Amino acid sequence: MKHLKSNFIALLAFVLPVFAWGQAAFLEKPEEFKPDKPCKIIVNLKLTSNEWGIVEAANNEDMFLWVWKPAEHPAGHPFANGIGGAAWKNSNDALKMTKESDGVYSYSFTPTEFFEVEAATVFKEDFHFLVKPKDGGGYGDPDIKTEDLSISVDPPASPIVKVQSVPQGKGKKLDTIASSTADVFSVVYNNNVEEKASMQEAEELYVYIVAYDDLGNEYKIASSPKRVADFPELKMTKSNDGIFQFSCIPDRFISIPDGQMLYRLEVQIVKPNLRTTSDWVDGVFTYYFNQGGC
Repeated sequence: MKHLKSNFIALLAFVLPVFAWGQAAFLEKPEEFKPDKPCKIIVNLKLTSNEWGIVEAANNEDMFLWVWKPAEHPAGHPFANGIGGAAWKNSNDALKMTKESDGVYSYSFTPTEFFEVEAATVFKEDFHFLVKPKDGGGYGDPDIKTEDLSISVDPPASPIVKVQSVPQGKGKKLDTIASSTADVFSVVYNNNVEEKASMQEAEELYVYIVAYDDLGNEYKIASSPKRVADFPELKMTKSNDGIFQFSCIPDRFISIPDGQMLYRLEVQIVKPNLRTTSDWVDGVFTYYFNQGGC
């Protein structure tokens, strides 16, 4: 990860409270966070409680990270929090933080490598830590540290898909169905994310299906998209939240000759009494059943 530019560092102490929305600890670029890529934790000591005198200590001493989640390394590990029999009084030099500006410290690392855990563990546990000088006191001396700090990290949200199958298809086009044509197959359409103005807030929709067997023969229920309303079995079910669904067992729904195998379905989602292309969802959605199943 690139270091902060020098002119930005010079201004950091002044803009940090606004930039971090008052948070004492945060990631430099949260929108770019990936557990297996380098990241930088930044802590503004002036935004901590200073109950244990950490701000004053930072005027004369180096600051160190002391971290216990997503994982805490045992004594003797290269990234153990402290060294020796009184670890709290002897922070590990490997956890020394970088001074960015007055009272502002950072630590850069790659989470999955540093903690030796999977990315899922990082997302589950978040970062829990504090900042202290090398000698944190204790053992009869006053503690010198921040309060416990944390930074939440969330996995990236899955993209909202407008049309998908259930079970979900595999492959780059998500068009290979890992189930048999004797199992229930569904097409689900999320009208809430429809970009096409003429299809937004649809109230009634149908599927126009063209099926193909393993020899390339074509089978239809409605002869064309304009005739789908003549076949109630092609109507999609609408839920209150704007989701439309069509379900069937392909082998029962599409009648093909004995000895042939259903191979592919092509699906269009259309309004009843279709007149123009304004009355259908853009795209033909193709699903392959691998000649009867995977």
